[in-house]
Amino acid sequence: MKKVIVNGRFLLRRVTGVERYAREIIMELDKLIEPDEIEIAVPPEVKDIPNYINIKVVQVGRLHNILWEQISLPLYVARKKAISLNLCNASPLISPGIVVIHDMKIKAAPQYFKKKFIAWYKLLFNNVAKRAEKIITVSEFSKREIEKYYLLEPEQIVVIPNAWQHYERVGFDENALIKYGVKKDKFYFSMSSLEPNKNFRWIAEIAKRNPEYIFAVSGAINKMVFADELGFESPKNMKFLGYVSDEEAKTLMRDCKAFLFPTFYEGFGLPPLEAMSAGAKQIVVSDTEVMHEIFGDSVIYIDPDEYDVKLSSLSMKNLNLNAILEKYSWEKSSKLMRELIRR
Repeated sequence: MKKVIVNGRFLLRRVTGVERYAREIIMELDKLIEPDEIEIAVPPEVKDIPNYINIKVVQVGRLHNILWEQISLPLYVARKKAISLNLCNASPLISPGIVVIHDMKIKAAPQYFKKKFIAWYKLLFNNVAKRAEKIITVSEFSKREIEKYYLLEPEQIVVIPNAWQHYERVGFDENALIKYGVKKDKFYFSMSSLEPNKNFRWIAEIAKRNPEYIFAVSGAINKMVFADELGFESPKNMKFLGYVSDEEAKTLMRDCKAFLFPTFYEGFGLPPLEAMSAGAKQIVVSDTEVMHEIFGDSVIYIDPDEYDVKLSSLSMKNLNLNAILEKYSWEKSSKLMRELIRR
């Protein structure tokens, strides 16, 4: 069996859904594998290196960021006669190895991205489709999308989903509501990167129609990636909180009237699953194929293009939350990953 070397560039970035996936999969894999079976190669500028028991972390090369990923990493992998495991969409063009593609937004919703970003990721994904040892994705929906856009056979792609157990390690910050000026059960909450695809316009329009409630939104927009920033004016009762800590987010999820996720397109949809684990009373998501796959009848569905929604009608009782939470775990996903890399 070839040694597996993980692309550790994700350790440079602030944790969003993609980086969360990488961190949690690696942490669980560390418990399952033999010593020296997996190694993580990281760029020289990585300072915060996690402590693992069985996984060795090695700082490699002198290059940085994308150049490190495209030159230093594949040279090191070749020298070790190993195979790379790339958990965050990007991979070396020379030898992509095993690659996790989280979604097909660049194909399905290119209007939200800058042209340079689209061109780069089309090059990366075309290369992966032709040359990767194996492709992994996070949902059956995303698998079908990859098959459709790259004309691949189902057996070329393996589904290893996201999970939520990282929230078990997070406490509550009881000062969060005071800090952000909201009252328990009197506000709606949403959290994700503030990209146009997430459809925060829907929240703005709903907020205009419901001035008696606060609509709190956390996250930040990456102006290097997304084309139009938010693209709308927000009403006074829509609060942008910026980046919030995990403890603050968990508290806001627990104490909000409902967690809102009106996104147009997702590969999985991690924030609603986190909100479910945090104890959100109601979860409202877009009526899309992937949301039904992940959440079944345990959430409230809305048309992401329809603004004339009565908030009083957004209520559901006896949500089957435990069945959803039991379905997904980082341990299960890591066991699937271990089986794949050992094959």
